[in-house]
Amino acid sequence: MTNLIDTPSFTANEIYEIQATDKVEGAATGASFGGVGLSNQPHQQLANRTALLKQRQDVNIANIAAVQNFVAMFRGMMAANGYLTIPFLDVNRGMLTAYVQWGAMFPQGGLAADATWTVSWPIAFPNACAFALASLSNAQANVNAGEIVMETVSFTKTQGVFMSDFNGASQPRSYASLNDGFYYIAVGF
Repeated sequence: MTNLIDTPSFTANEIYEIQATDKVEGAATGASFGGVGLSNQPHQQLANRTALLKQRQDVNIANIAAVQNFVAMFRGMMAANGYLTIPFLDVNRGMLTAYVQWGAMFPQGGLAADATWTVSWPIAFPNACAFALASLSNAQANVNAGEIVMETVSFTKTQGVFMSDFNGASQPRSYASLNDGFYYIAVGF
């Protein structure tokens, strides 16, 4: 006994319907339908369709797994001091994961003028911090506007140093009430 060998293919609306007047014809050299025979032709066409569907299903399963693995690379922590990881294909370095981190510092008594403040990133950057910025949180902006600015001094994979730089041309009412703190953001990979 031999088996029909399926070949992945699809023929729309073309499964042969055996007629009442058709004679039984098995596979043989010179038999109809390329030697498969009249009686085997519908079975061959259905076997080919099944093989094609199985082939496509295997590809879909692999693609779904790849998408699930990609989605799993997005991680983060939504908190006052948090982070987000974003996988991407860098045109120079290949597949990388970008890290965006943020947080805030509110020193007891507010910011001192011309002082440096060190913050630790929520998580260490695996390779490097590309840049970091700080922005004032000024609850009394209508009173203290322009008296102090935040500057980035330095940054590493684990921390950033920022300076609350006092504008010497103005005379603040009191350093303790000048500004209440600052927010930061850092990006790296």
